[in-house]
Amino acid sequence: MKIQKLVLSSFMIAGFVMLCNLRGGATAYAVGLEERMDHLETRLSELTSTQDDHKSAISAIKGLQERVSLGFGLRTSFLTTEDAAGTKGDGVSGGRSWDKDFDVENMRLYFGAKVTDNIYVEFNTEISNTSVADDVRLLDAFVEYKWNDYFHIRFGRHLPASDRYNLDGPYYQNSFEFPGPGISAYPFKSTGRAEGVSYWGQYKGGKFKWQLSAVEGKEAVGENNDDPDHLMYTGRLTYNFWEPEPGYYNSSTFYGKKDVLAIGLVGVHQSDGAGTAAKPTDYSAWNVDFLLEKNFGWGTIDIEAGFFDYTNHGTSGGTGSLGGAGQAWTVGFSYLYPEKIGWGYPQFVTRYVENNPTEADTSAQFTRNKLELALHYIIQGHNAKIALIWSNEHLGSGSGVDVDWNEDRGAVRLGMQLQH
Repeated sequence: MKIQKLVLSSFMIAGFVMLCNLRGGATAYAVGLEERMDHLETRLSELTSTQDDHKSAISAIKGLQERVSLGFGLRTSFLTTEDAAGTKGDGVSGGRSWDKDFDVENMRLYFGAKVTDNIYVEFNTEISNTSVADDVRLLDAFVEYKWNDYFHIRFGRHLPASDRYNLDGPYYQNSFEFPGPGISAYPFKSTGRAEGVSYWGQYKGGKFKWQLSAVEGKEAVGENNDDPDHLMYTGRLTYNFWEPEPGYYNSSTFYGKKDVLAIGLVGVHQSDGAGTAAKPTDYSAWNVDFLLEKNFGWGTIDIEAGFFDYTNHGTSGGTGSLGGAGQAWTVGFSYLYPEKIGWGYPQFVTRYVENNPTEADTSAQFTRNKLELALHYIIQGHNAKIALIWSNEHLGSGSGVDVDWNEDRGAVRLGMQLQH
Protein backbone atom coordinates (compact mmCIF):
# COMPACT_ATOMS: atom_id res chain seq x y z
CA MET A 1 0.00 0.00 0.00
CA LYS A 2 2.82 2.34 0.84
CA ILE A 3 4.47 1.48 -2.46
CA GLN A 4 1.31 2.40 -4.40
CA LYS A 5 1.09 5.76 -2.62
CA LEU A 6 4.74 6.41 -3.40
CA VAL A 7 4.27 5.66 -7.13
CA LEU A 8 1.14 7.82 -7.27
CA SER A 9 2.95 10.70 -5.60
CA SER A 10 5.85 10.40 -8.07
CA PHE A 11 3.47 10.60 -11.06
CA MET A 12 1.74 13.62 -9.60
CA ILE A 13 5.05 15.40 -9.04
CA ALA A 14 6.25 14.55 -12.58
CA GLY A 15 2.95 15.76 -14.06
CA PHE A 16 3.17 19.01 -12.12
CA VAL A 17 6.74 19.58 -13.32
CA MET A 18 5.74 18.81 -16.93
CA LEU A 19 2.80 21.18 -16.73
CA CYS A 20 5.05 23.93 -15.46
CA ASN A 21 7.49 23.28 -18.27
CA LEU A 22 4.73 23.37 -20.87
CA ARG A 23 3.42 26.61 -19.50
CA GLY A 24 6.88 28.17 -19.57
CA GLY A 25 7.49 26.95 -23.12
CA ALA A 26 4.16 28.32 -24.31
CA THR A 27 4.96 31.64 -22.73
CA ALA A 28 8.40 31.74 -24.43
CA TYR A 29 6.84 30.74 -27.75
CA ALA A 30 4.25 33.47 -27.42
CA VAL A 31 6.96 36.01 -26.68
CA GLY A 32 8.98 34.83 -29.73
CA LEU A 33 5.93 34.97 -31.95
CA GLU A 34 5.20 38.48 -30.80
CA GLU A 35 8.77 39.53 -31.55
CA ARG A 36 8.53 38.02 -35.03
CA MET A 37 5.27 39.84 -35.68
CA ASP A 38 6.84 43.11 -34.57
CA HIS A 39 9.84 42.49 -36.87
CA LEU A 40 7.56 41.61 -39.79
CA GLU A 41 5.53 44.76 -39.22
CA THR A 42 8.74 46.82 -39.17
CA ARG A 43 9.96 45.25 -42.42
CA LEU A 44 6.61 45.83 -44.10
CA SER A 45 6.76 49.46 -43.04
CA GLU A 46 10.30 49.74 -44.39
CA LEU A 47 9.29 48.10 -47.68
CA THR A 48 6.29 50.39 -48.01
CA SER A 49 8.50 53.40 -47.35
CA THR A 50 11.08 52.16 -49.89
CA GLN A 51 8.34 51.55 -52.44
CA ASP A 52 7.04 55.06 -51.91
CA ASP A 53 10.59 56.38 -52.37
CA HIS A 54 10.93 54.35 -55.58
CA LYS A 55 7.60 55.66 -56.83
CA SER A 56 8.73 59.20 -56.10
CA ALA A 57 12.04 58.60 -57.90
CA ILE A 58 10.31 57.02 -60.90
CA SER A 59 7.81 59.86 -61.00
CA ALA A 60 10.67 62.38 -60.88
CA ILE A 61 12.50 60.58 -63.73
CA LYS A 62 9.34 60.49 -65.84
CA GLY A 63 8.81 64.17 -65.17
CA LEU A 64 12.40 64.88 -66.21
CA GLN A 65 11.96 62.85 -69.41
CA GLU A 66 8.85 64.84 -70.24
CA ARG A 67 10.64 68.17 -69.74
CA VAL A 68 14.24 67.51 -70.82
CA SER A 69 15.41 66.04 -74.14
CA LEU A 70 18.90 64.93 -75.16
CA GLY A 71 20.03 63.81 -78.58
CA PHE A 72 22.89 63.49 -81.04
CA GLY A 73 23.46 63.44 -84.78
CA LEU A 74 26.40 61.97 -86.70
CA ARG A 75 27.18 62.13 -90.42
CA THR A 76 30.38 60.55 -91.62
CA SER A 77 31.61 59.59 -95.08
CA PHE A 78 34.37 58.48 -97.39
CA LEU A 79 34.80 60.67 -100.50
CA THR A 80 36.96 60.20 -103.54
CA THR A 81 37.10 63.14 -105.97
CA GLU A 82 38.43 63.24 -109.51
CA ASP A 83 41.39 65.55 -110.21
CA ALA A 84 41.42 66.78 -106.62
CA ALA A 85 44.68 65.25 -105.43
CA GLY A 86 46.85 67.62 -107.43
CA THR A 87 46.95 70.15 -110.23
CA LYS A 88 47.92 69.88 -113.84
CA GLY A 89 51.19 71.66 -113.20
CA ASP A 90 52.25 70.18 -109.87
CA GLY A 91 54.67 67.76 -111.55
CA VAL A 92 53.45 64.89 -109.38
CA SER A 93 49.87 63.81 -110.06
CA GLY A 94 49.38 65.42 -113.46
CA GLY A 95 46.01 66.59 -112.18
CA ARG A 96 44.49 63.18 -112.82
CA SER A 97 44.59 61.63 -109.36
CA TRP A 98 41.51 60.86 -107.28
CA ASP A 99 41.64 62.44 -103.86
CA LYS A 100 40.59 60.10 -101.02
CA ASP A 101 39.19 61.54 -97.83
CA PHE A 102 37.51 60.17 -94.69
CA ASP A 103 35.51 62.87 -92.97
CA VAL A 104 33.16 63.49 -90.06
CA GLU A 105 30.84 65.94 -91.77
CA ASN A 106 28.63 66.63 -88.77
CA MET A 107 28.60 65.66 -85.13
CA ARG A 108 25.88 67.43 -83.20
CA LEU A 109 24.62 67.33 -79.62
CA TYR A 110 21.06 68.45 -78.91
CA PHE A 111 19.71 69.73 -75.60
CA GLY A 112 16.14 70.88 -74.95
CA ALA A 113 14.20 71.80 -71.81
CA LYS A 114 10.56 72.62 -71.20
CA VAL A 115 10.77 75.28 -68.51
CA THR A 116 6.99 75.65 -68.28
CA ASP A 117 4.10 74.48 -70.43
CA ASN A 118 4.58 77.63 -72.53
CA ILE A 119 8.37 78.21 -72.44
CA TYR A 120 10.91 75.99 -74.18
CA VAL A 121 14.72 76.37 -74.36
CA GLU A 122 16.99 74.69 -76.93
CA PHE A 123 20.78 74.52 -77.02
CA ASN A 124 22.64 72.64 -79.77
CA THR A 125 26.32 72.32 -80.58
CA GLU A 126 28.31 71.06 -83.54
CA ILE A 127 31.83 69.70 -83.79
CA SER A 128 33.60 71.51 -86.61
CA ASN A 129 36.00 69.10 -88.30
CA THR A 130 38.77 70.84 -90.24
CA SER A 131 42.22 69.89 -91.48
CA VAL A 132 43.77 72.20 -88.88
CA ALA A 133 41.88 71.40 -85.67
CA ASP A 134 38.57 70.19 -84.31
CA ASP A 135 36.47 72.49 -82.15
CA VAL A 136 32.99 72.67 -80.71
CA ARG A 137 30.90 75.61 -81.84
CA LEU A 138 27.46 76.95 -81.04
CA LEU A 139 24.74 75.85 -83.42
CA ASP A 140 21.45 76.97 -81.80
CA ALA A 141 20.65 78.77 -78.55
CA PHE A 142 17.15 80.13 -78.27
CA VAL A 143 14.05 80.35 -76.12
CA GLU A 144 10.57 79.85 -77.55
CA TYR A 145 7.39 81.23 -76.06
CA LYS A 146 4.13 79.55 -77.10
CA TRP A 147 0.73 81.08 -76.51
CA ASN A 148 -1.19 78.84 -78.91
CA ASP A 149 -0.81 77.27 -82.36
CA TYR A 150 -1.11 80.68 -83.99
CA PHE A 151 1.47 82.53 -81.93
CA HIS A 152 5.05 81.41 -81.18
CA ILE A 153 8.10 83.61 -80.58
CA ARG A 154 11.72 82.41 -80.94
CA PHE A 155 14.51 84.57 -79.56
CA GLY A 156 18.24 83.89 -79.91
CA ARG A 157 20.35 82.05 -82.49
CA HIS A 158 18.20 79.84 -84.69
CA LEU A 159 17.18 79.09 -88.27
CA PRO A 160 15.31 82.16 -89.54
CA ALA A 161 12.34 81.95 -91.88
CA SER A 162 13.86 80.59 -95.10
CA ASP A 163 13.59 77.86 -97.74
CA ARG A 164 12.69 74.22 -97.18
CA TYR A 165 16.29 73.05 -97.67
CA ASN A 166 17.62 75.30 -94.92
CA LEU A 167 14.79 74.34 -92.56
CA ASP A 168 15.52 70.66 -93.35
CA GLY A 169 19.14 71.01 -92.34
CA PRO A 170 21.57 68.30 -93.46
CA TYR A 171 19.78 65.56 -91.51
CA TYR A 172 16.32 65.82 -93.10
CA GLN A 173 17.19 66.13 -96.78
CA ASN A 174 16.00 63.48 -99.20
CA SER A 175 19.45 63.43 -100.78
CA PHE A 176 22.38 62.69 -98.50
CA GLU A 177 24.23 65.92 -99.24
CA PHE A 178 22.98 69.46 -98.69
CA PRO A 179 22.15 70.90 -102.16
CA GLY A 180 24.61 73.20 -103.82
CA PRO A 181 25.92 75.31 -105.40
CA GLY A 182 23.73 78.41 -105.03
CA ILE A 183 20.88 76.77 -103.07
CA SER A 184 19.83 78.49 -99.85
CA ALA A 185 22.71 80.95 -100.31
CA TYR A 186 21.38 83.65 -98.00
CA PRO A 187 24.11 85.55 -96.11
CA PHE A 188 23.20 84.29 -92.65
CA LYS A 189 25.83 84.07 -89.92
CA SER A 190 26.70 80.36 -89.80
CA THR A 191 25.18 77.05 -90.98
CA GLY A 192 21.99 78.85 -91.98
CA ARG A 193 21.59 80.39 -88.52
CA ALA A 194 21.47 83.97 -87.29
CA GLU A 195 20.82 85.83 -84.04
CA GLY A 196 17.42 87.45 -83.94
CA VAL A 197 13.72 86.92 -83.32
CA SER A 198 11.09 84.96 -85.24
CA TYR A 199 7.32 84.86 -85.03
CA TRP A 200 5.58 81.80 -86.42
CA GLY A 201 2.26 80.01 -86.31
CA GLN A 202 0.26 77.26 -87.94
CA TYR A 203 -3.34 76.55 -88.88
CA LYS A 204 -4.99 73.12 -88.66
CA GLY A 205 -1.86 71.42 -87.32
CA GLY A 206 0.43 72.68 -90.08
CA LYS A 207 -1.91 72.80 -93.05
CA PHE A 208 -0.90 76.43 -93.44
CA LYS A 209 2.23 77.88 -91.75
CA TRP A 210 3.72 81.36 -91.56
CA GLN A 211 7.18 82.45 -90.33
CA LEU A 212 8.59 85.98 -90.01
CA SER A 213 12.12 86.82 -88.81
CA ALA A 214 14.24 89.88 -87.99
CA VAL A 215 17.89 88.84 -87.63
CA GLU A 216 21.47 90.04 -87.97
CA GLY A 217 22.39 89.50 -91.59
CA LYS A 218 25.54 90.25 -93.50
CA GLU A 219 27.66 92.82 -91.67
CA ALA A 220 31.38 93.46 -91.26
CA VAL A 221 33.42 96.38 -89.99
CA GLY A 222 34.71 98.54 -92.87
CA GLU A 223 32.59 96.79 -95.48
CA ASN A 224 29.24 97.56 -97.10
CA ASN A 225 27.13 96.96 -94.01
CA ASP A 226 29.01 97.86 -90.82
CA ASP A 227 25.89 99.48 -89.34
CA PRO A 228 24.18 97.07 -86.93
CA ASP A 229 20.92 99.01 -87.29
CA HIS A 230 20.30 97.35 -90.66
CA LEU A 231 18.71 94.03 -89.79
CA MET A 232 17.79 91.34 -92.29
CA TYR A 233 14.06 90.61 -92.60
CA THR A 234 12.84 87.25 -93.87
CA GLY A 235 9.45 85.62 -94.26
CA ARG A 236 8.05 82.26 -95.34
CA LEU A 237 4.56 80.97 -96.17
CA THR A 238 3.89 77.23 -96.56
CA TYR A 239 0.67 75.58 -97.67
CA ASN A 240 0.07 71.83 -97.59
CA PHE A 241 -2.66 70.62 -99.93
CA TRP A 242 -2.70 67.07 -98.55
CA GLU A 243 -1.51 66.08 -95.09
CA PRO A 244 -0.15 68.83 -92.78
CA GLU A 245 3.48 69.32 -91.73
CA PRO A 246 3.33 70.48 -88.10
CA GLY A 247 6.08 72.45 -86.37
CA TYR A 248 8.70 75.05 -87.24
CA TYR A 249 11.03 72.79 -89.24
CA ASN A 250 10.53 70.90 -92.49
CA SER A 251 11.58 67.62 -94.07
CA SER A 252 12.14 66.76 -97.73
CA THR A 253 10.85 63.22 -97.31
CA PHE A 254 8.74 61.22 -94.87
CA TYR A 255 9.66 57.85 -96.37
CA GLY A 256 6.05 57.00 -97.19
CA LYS A 257 4.66 57.73 -93.72
CA LYS A 258 2.48 60.55 -95.07
CA ASP A 259 1.37 61.98 -98.42
CA VAL A 260 2.53 65.57 -98.90
CA LEU A 261 1.88 68.18 -101.56
CA ALA A 262 3.36 71.48 -100.38
CA ILE A 263 4.48 74.79 -101.78
CA GLY A 264 6.54 77.44 -99.98
CA LEU A 265 7.34 81.07 -100.75
CA VAL A 266 10.20 83.04 -99.16
CA GLY A 267 11.27 86.70 -99.22
CA VAL A 268 14.52 88.22 -97.84
CA HIS A 269 15.68 91.84 -97.59
CA GLN A 270 18.48 93.81 -95.90
CA SER A 271 19.35 97.48 -96.39
CA ASP A 272 23.03 97.99 -97.29
CA GLY A 273 23.45 94.24 -97.40
CA ALA A 274 25.48 94.28 -100.62
CA GLY A 275 27.96 96.35 -102.54
CA THR A 276 31.05 97.96 -101.04
CA ALA A 277 31.78 100.35 -98.19
CA ALA A 278 32.05 103.20 -100.70
CA LYS A 279 28.88 102.18 -102.52
CA PRO A 280 26.56 100.01 -100.41
CA THR A 281 23.36 98.69 -101.95
CA ASP A 282 20.41 96.71 -100.67
CA TYR A 283 20.28 92.93 -100.72
CA SER A 284 17.05 91.18 -101.74
CA ALA A 285 16.21 87.57 -102.46
CA TRP A 286 13.24 85.29 -102.89
CA ASN A 287 12.58 81.65 -103.56
CA VAL A 288 9.77 79.20 -104.18
CA ASP A 289 10.01 75.50 -103.28
CA PHE A 290 7.79 72.51 -103.99
CA LEU A 291 7.45 69.04 -102.51
CA LEU A 292 5.30 66.09 -103.60
CA GLU A 293 5.48 62.72 -101.86
CA LYS A 294 3.00 59.91 -102.43
CA ASN A 295 2.94 56.33 -101.17
CA PHE A 296 1.38 54.21 -103.93
CA GLY A 297 1.75 50.87 -102.16
CA TRP A 298 4.16 49.62 -104.81
CA GLY A 299 6.61 52.28 -103.66
CA THR A 300 6.90 55.90 -102.59
CA ILE A 301 7.60 58.65 -105.12
CA ASP A 302 9.16 61.94 -104.00
CA ILE A 303 9.58 65.00 -106.24
CA GLU A 304 11.03 68.26 -104.95
CA ALA A 305 12.11 71.46 -106.64
CA GLY A 306 13.23 74.97 -105.77
CA PHE A 307 14.06 78.25 -107.51
CA PHE A 308 16.18 81.03 -105.96
CA ASP A 309 16.79 84.62 -107.04
CA TYR A 310 19.40 86.85 -105.33
CA THR A 311 19.70 90.58 -106.13
CA ASN A 312 22.41 93.06 -105.11
CA HIS A 313 20.67 95.98 -106.84
CA GLY A 314 23.31 96.87 -109.38
CA THR A 315 26.54 95.91 -107.66
CA SER A 316 28.80 92.99 -108.50
CA GLY A 317 27.24 89.60 -108.01
CA GLY A 318 30.39 87.94 -106.76
CA THR A 319 31.12 84.33 -107.65
CA GLY A 320 27.91 82.77 -106.50
CA SER A 321 29.15 82.25 -102.94
CA LEU A 322 26.95 83.07 -99.93
CA GLY A 323 25.23 86.34 -100.62
CA GLY A 324 26.19 86.50 -104.31
CA ALA A 325 23.66 87.75 -106.87
CA GLY A 326 22.13 85.54 -109.52
CA GLN A 327 19.74 82.62 -109.83
CA ALA A 328 19.82 78.96 -108.87
CA TRP A 329 17.41 76.08 -109.23
CA THR A 330 17.23 72.42 -108.30
CA VAL A 331 14.99 69.44 -108.95
CA GLY A 332 15.09 66.01 -107.31
CA PHE A 333 13.36 62.65 -107.68
CA SER A 334 13.39 59.49 -105.59
CA TYR A 335 11.75 56.07 -105.45
CA LEU A 336 11.54 54.11 -102.18
CA TYR A 337 11.06 50.34 -102.52
CA PRO A 338 8.18 49.17 -100.25
CA GLU A 339 9.62 45.82 -99.14
CA LYS A 340 12.25 45.50 -96.44
CA ILE A 341 15.46 43.83 -97.54
CA GLY A 342 17.60 42.84 -94.59
CA TRP A 343 17.72 45.77 -92.16
CA GLY A 344 16.13 48.42 -94.36
CA TYR A 345 14.58 49.67 -97.59
CA PRO A 346 16.43 50.53 -100.84
CA GLN A 347 15.86 54.00 -102.26
CA PHE A 348 16.97 55.44 -105.60
CA VAL A 349 17.67 59.20 -105.50
CA THR A 350 18.72 61.70 -108.16
CA ARG A 351 19.12 65.48 -108.07
CA TYR A 352 20.24 68.25 -110.43
CA VAL A 353 21.38 71.74 -109.31
CA GLU A 354 22.33 74.75 -111.43
CA ASN A 355 23.70 78.12 -110.30
CA ASN A 356 23.89 81.12 -112.65
CA PRO A 357 25.54 84.11 -110.97
CA THR A 358 24.97 87.61 -112.33
CA GLU A 359 27.36 88.59 -115.14
CA ALA A 360 28.36 84.96 -115.55
CA ASP A 361 30.32 85.73 -118.73
CA THR A 362 33.09 87.57 -116.84
CA SER A 363 36.33 85.90 -115.82
CA ALA A 364 35.47 86.10 -112.10
CA GLN A 365 31.98 84.60 -112.33
CA PHE A 366 30.83 81.35 -113.84
CA THR A 367 27.91 78.99 -114.23
CA ARG A 368 28.02 75.81 -112.17
CA ASN A 369 25.86 72.72 -112.15
CA LYS A 370 25.86 69.36 -110.41
CA LEU A 371 24.19 66.02 -111.12
CA GLU A 372 23.81 63.32 -108.44
CA LEU A 373 22.79 59.67 -108.72
CA ALA A 374 22.50 57.74 -105.48
CA LEU A 375 21.40 54.50 -103.89
CA HIS A 376 20.28 54.85 -100.27
CA TYR A 377 19.62 52.13 -97.70
CA ILE A 378 16.98 53.41 -95.27
CA ILE A 379 17.24 51.52 -91.97
CA GLN A 380 15.17 53.80 -89.75
CA GLY A 381 14.09 56.90 -91.64
CA HIS A 382 16.33 59.90 -91.06
CA ASN A 383 17.74 58.28 -87.90
CA ALA A 384 19.74 55.57 -89.63
CA LYS A 385 20.65 55.39 -93.31
CA ILE A 386 23.56 54.60 -95.62
CA ALA A 387 24.12 56.30 -98.98
CA LEU A 388 26.29 55.64 -102.02
CA ILE A 389 26.44 58.73 -104.27
CA TRP A 390 28.02 59.42 -107.64
CA SER A 391 28.14 63.07 -108.73
CA ASN A 392 29.47 65.12 -111.60
CA GLU A 393 29.97 68.85 -111.10
CA HIS A 394 30.65 71.41 -113.81
CA LEU A 395 32.99 73.93 -112.22
CA GLY A 396 33.10 76.38 -115.13
CA SER A 397 36.22 78.39 -115.89
CA GLY A 398 38.34 80.19 -113.37
CA SER A 399 41.81 81.57 -113.00
CA GLY A 400 45.20 79.98 -112.48
CA VAL A 401 46.95 77.02 -114.03
CA ASP A 402 43.80 74.90 -114.28
CA VAL A 403 41.67 77.31 -116.35
CA ASP A 404 40.44 74.64 -118.74
CA TRP A 405 41.37 71.53 -116.81
CA ASN A 406 38.89 70.90 -114.02
CA GLU A 407 35.76 72.11 -115.77
CA ASP A 408 34.01 68.85 -114.91
CA ARG A 409 34.75 66.84 -111.80
CA GLY A 410 33.39 63.47 -110.75
CA ALA A 411 33.12 62.20 -107.19
CA VAL A 412 31.95 59.09 -105.33
CA ARG A 413 30.82 59.26 -101.70
CA LEU A 414 29.87 56.55 -99.21
CA GLY A 415 28.05 58.20 -96.35
CA MET A 416 26.34 57.14 -93.13
CA GLN A 417 23.90 59.07 -90.97
CA LEU A 418 22.82 58.21 -87.42
CA GLN A 419 20.85 60.28 -84.95
CA HIS A 420 18.69 59.85 -81.88
